[in-house]
Amino acid sequence: MVRDGRTTLRDVAEAAGVSVATCSYVLSGRADRTTPLPEPTRRRVEEAARQLGYKGNTAARSLRRQRSELIAIVYAPPVGPWLDRLTWECEDVAAAHGYSVIGVPVRRIDRAAQSLRVITRGHVDGAIFTPGLSDDLDLTAARRSTRALMAFSDHLELPGVDIVRNNVRQALSEATTYLIAAGRERIAFLSHTGSRDDRYLGYVDALHQAGREVDPALVRIGAASREDAVVVVRELLDSPAPPDAIVSESDRGGFAALQAAVDRGFKVPDDLAVIGTGNTREATYAAPPLTSVGMHQLDFTEMVEALFARIDDPTLPARELSMPWVLNHRASA
Repeated sequence: MVRDGRTTLRDVAEAAGVSVATCSYVLSGRADRTTPLPEPTRRRVEEAARQLGYKGNTAARSLRRQRSELIAIVYAPPVGPWLDRLTWECEDVAAAHGYSVIGVPVRRIDRAAQSLRVITRGHVDGAIFTPGLSDDLDLTAARRSTRALMAFSDHLELPGVDIVRNNVRQALSEATTYLIAAGRERIAFLSHTGSRDDRYLGYVDALHQAGREVDPALVRIGAASREDAVVVVRELLDSPAPPDAIVSESDRGGFAALQAAVDRGFKVPDDLAVIGTGNTREATYAAPPLTSVGMHQLDFTEMVEALFARIDDPTLPARELSMPWVLNHRASA
């Protein structure tokens, strides 16, 4: 029976026909029981809580567990399908652990310290740093104040931090080498910000291995947005010596290149080969389907589970997960 209009844990226990201790165990999301509860019992408690509108005292529970029951995904806008997939899988795994997920955008590195206060002040139990940020940020303070960190990086070495290796430079080199082997003579590179990161360095590696020099006129900024990329690629195609291939740091830029090619009457891939980066689901139904560098399948379950394993036991040895990028061949190149 609900008393004074406020549903208590005892009310839920009585409705489900279980003890208060059992009810508390189910609704707290704890995982310390030697013998797991029968699934029907768990479902009965959850259904009773739902029907009675029981909210619980999450602040008190978090204090008792000395946990915030939050994990953060740190990313650099703009977002895209790759991050959408990571967030989706994080939310699924987090829900199973009784956790919630928050996003922490870092638009400018010089303001990163302010953005990261939610992590460096201990307001989350774990954080995932997405590609492009892990090598630009000092994660020392975040590591001291957070139970678990995971970072996408091919270079970072930090004790107690789990690392996801993508072998980005090698993958972009192989993509560019593929275009060279196909007879492409003027290969453009579409970058996010103009920084000389692993994606650009992979492009340069392939040119140098083929005895070619980088043509600055073929290296342009624009991959961060479709609008900018369309303008940039149109300019390239309108030039007296247009490229016959484009490598973009993002699928977003790749899709824009396909659009610009249509606008300027270039046939893909006959006149212009296009390779994106990210291997997003949209790449498979672009017109034509976009060849893209990235993970063969966007499945982050293993790495998210590893993050929660470290949240439960921060003393675990640091893990290195290999999720190599590969060239996913489609009709655009």
